Amino acid sequence: MYLGKADVNTYEKGSSREYLTTNGWGGFCFSTVIGANTRREHGLLVVKKSGEEVYPDVLISKVDETVISKGKKYHLSTNRYTDVIYPDGYRYLQEYHAEPLPGMLFVIHSLFLKKTVFMPRSQQFTVIKYELASSPENIQLEVRPLASHRGVDKICPEKEGAGFESFFTKNSVTVKGRGLESHFSFNKGDWRSKPLWFDNLIYEHDDCEILGTDSLWSPGILSFDMSEGETVYLILGANDETLGHSDLLELEKETARHMQASLSGSPLILKTPIVRDLLHSATHCVSNMNGKRPIVFSGYPSVKESARETFISIPGLLLATGKMGFAEDLLQVWLDRAINNSHIMPSKVDPHTGDLVTEACDAGLWFFYALNKYCNQSGSTDLVSRNWADLVTLLDKYRTGISAMGIHMDRDGLLETHSDNPRNNWMDGETDGRPIVERRGKLVEINALWYNALRTMEQYAEMSGNEKDKTSFSELASKCRQSFQDIFWAEKGYLYDWIDGKERDESIRCNQILAVSLPVSVMDPERGRSVVETCWNELYTTFGLRTLDPHHEKYKGRCEGRIDQREKARFMGMAWPWMLGQFITAFLRFNPDRKEIAWCFLRPFLSHLRKGCLGGVAEVFDGSMPYKPHGDALYSPSVAELLRVIGEDM
Repeated sequence: MYLGKADVNTYEKGSSREYLTTNGWGGFCFSTVIGANTRREHGLLVVKKSGEEVYPDVLISKVDETVISKGKKYHLSTNRYTDVIYPDGYRYLQEYHAEPLPGMLFVIHSLFLKKTVFMPRSQQFTVIKYELASSPENIQLEVRPLASHRGVDKICPEKEGAGFESFFTKNSVTVKGRGLESHFSFNKGDWRSKPLWFDNLIYEHDDCEILGTDSLWSPGILSFDMSEGETVYLILGANDETLGHSDLLELEKETARHMQASLSGSPLILKTPIVRDLLHSATHCVSNMNGKRPIVFSGYPSVKESARETFISIPGLLLATGKMGFAEDLLQVWLDRAINNSHIMPSKVDPHTGDLVTEACDAGLWFFYALNKYCNQSGSTDLVSRNWADLVTLLDKYRTGISAMGIHMDRDGLLETHSDNPRNNWMDGETDGRPIVERRGKLVEINALWYNALRTMEQYAEMSGNEKDKTSFSELASKCRQSFQDIFWAEKGYLYDWIDGKERDESIRCNQILAVSLPVSVMDPERGRSVVETCWNELYTTFGLRTLDPHHEKYKGRCEGRIDQREKARFMGMAWPWMLGQFITAFLRFNPDRKEIAWCFLRPFLSHLRKGCLGGVAEVFDGSMPYKPHGDALYSPSVAELLRVIGEDM
């Protein structure tokens, strides 16, 4: 990943390109390559309280830098206020590179100043490295840290009552305010206490109805002299860190080695840039929480822990990248959670309390999808063997009914749901407590997943010689398939989205593609091909499958307008990249010799990877021109599905 002068030589270009570096604990450093924060979640130091399941806090928003050379000042920073962009330091940015760590090169005549930013793994601090690569004479560099001290989901326009204060000790400044604490440490330089408010800052890339303003507080200025070839490290920490120059140099090398390992450990062929970029992004999405437990983060900046997103992501983030042991441990963690939750798969871990939340009725079914992928690609069924009774019980819960989710099996072998909870399926958007997409009865993707799970367990029962369970799963699966074919098939050549008695939803939605793309398809070949063609003709866009046919009267393809209209668009027309991965798999199932067309579906992401979160894929895109990205800037299922398709199908 390399950006040259032409990619960043205006505010609009530079502010639309973001870099991300993470610590594996849910903490991150996330900003634009020109240093101008354009989202409320941007910050050089964004961390979670150690060991707690809470939303992260933005501690240090950014630093403002000024070079003094030959008696003249050059401001390297860029800030966006309500009525002005000042300073305009992006004019001095010559290049950005991502390997081995995010780095920028500022050029002022014959003065070349390199800046590298990274977060060491399992540490609650960010390191900024300045290296004077070229200069005819010594320079002075002034660095002013700007503290935010707020949650990632908030902005704080008010200054009164913030209670900011700072305390200086040798080579360290402690900042307290808004109930939080941060630290600015250095091994070289003179500190001048000079408190200053930066207010009326705006974040124009926020997905909000009305853009608010934010205020940041700076305790003072660090200034130090640099000569050609000299390197200086600064630390932005949640705790007071006292590390020497050699320690920080070694941390930099360790962090770079970790990122390189994300490439070398993957069996994917590294001949295409899209794979390298996606593998780098995948590294940010997975963590073993310093050896405590494996985890897949939903994405950045949300950093949630969700069952569905985890199971969708496992094939691409872990299996396609060779992390088989990690995948097995992760599946066991979630299975244990289900066992301790009365054999019901929880939907997520609450980010505020750490409690398990049981809402989504498809979470347990997606578990069997990920389990099947793991066993097939690892060649091991030990996970199944040692948990057989619990797996049977987990699936039987759907058969007998799960009242907490409002789901049960009907006499025709299909799963039926009647729940007032808007979050009982993946189209979980809501406004005023009501679901944006009202879906009830027998949902098409739920029953496609149900059939896939039944056939999966039938296969494992046969492998273990358990004839009784094999017969039970086989008979139920056959009944499910016949009923599915009877009620979901529309004569126009696609699948209804849901059936409730005699009522049926005839809108064309992307959910039907799962009936064809899952490892065990519930569709016969002729009808399956028709479903793929319908999705291609009616739902395919450059960056995903639309959630609704654009000819539908309720179609809303762009994230714009009031906040409730923006939320509605997510499931009333916007396009999801993870669904595109499922579509490509279904397409190649019927067109195995048309991989050149599949690459046409993938190639547009080469452009996207160089905008937004560099190397990452966003959560959702507009379903109509100009196809702007929204939601998480780096979304695990989006990245994972592209990697899975390349690894499994391409």
